[in-house]
Amino acid sequence: MMAIDLQSQCELGQQHLMAMRYLEAEMALSAAESVAWSQRDFDTLARLYMPLQEARRQRRQRCGEGIVRLDLLAENPRDFVDPRHVIENYSQGQLLVAGWATAEPARQVRVIQVELSLYLDTFLAAVYPLKDGSHAVAVIPLLDQPLPDAQPRSDKELAQALPPHSLILRPDELPSGAQKGSFQTYGQVMTLWERLHAPFLAAADAQSDPIRKMDLYRRTIQVDYACELAHQKLSDVAKNLSR
Repeated sequence: MMAIDLQSQCELGQQHLMAMRYLEAEMALSAAESVAWSQRDFDTLARLYMPLQEARRQRRQRCGEGIVRLDLLAENPRDFVDPRHVIENYSQGQLLVAGWATAEPARQVRVIQVELSLYLDTFLAAVYPLKDGSHAVAVIPLLDQPLPDAQPRSDKELAQALPPHSLILRPDELPSGAQKGSFQTYGQVMTLWERLHAPFLAAADAQSDPIRKMDLYRRTIQVDYACELAHQKLSDVAKNLSR
């Protein structure tokens, strides 16, 4: 993108945002952010992170107004969680989808969500058998590392085998069944997102080099696209670098 195209992309994102077309705004501003980051255009970055944050905040709120279902879990190795069936039943909402020792169903739900432009949030998760005969639900921050196989493990062994900063929950820690989005369900879901992104945000906060710091805040947003603090701090660092 030439500089004038980059600014046009930012303007397009702002227009979508003002028209409350939040998914379109996020797409336009995210594309601009990617180009500006590759060009190290810190002045543009400083100005676009806050509207991008607002688009993503509104997107999450729209998701929270739908159906909340945090127990779409495979029950055994033969139980397949069909991503398209999930989408057919939950086209707006907040979901936790977990295959048996795989997060592939959740990943596919995310892909379909983008293809169909749906207000749908999905945690990446997998179900694992434990040595005591029970099951654990592992919520995965990112799928940039392979997941362990389904051999039974202890809680400690599973934690060591999973990607760093994964959350391990017992199924009874998750709400059962579908619920209409409410203030209470939104708080439950936000708590999970905050637990998931917290170590990534802390790592970025602790970094002194500004470029590396921004890179780690951007990684935090890969974990939780609506992490407001990461967007705000990215804007602040970019503003300082543009001076």
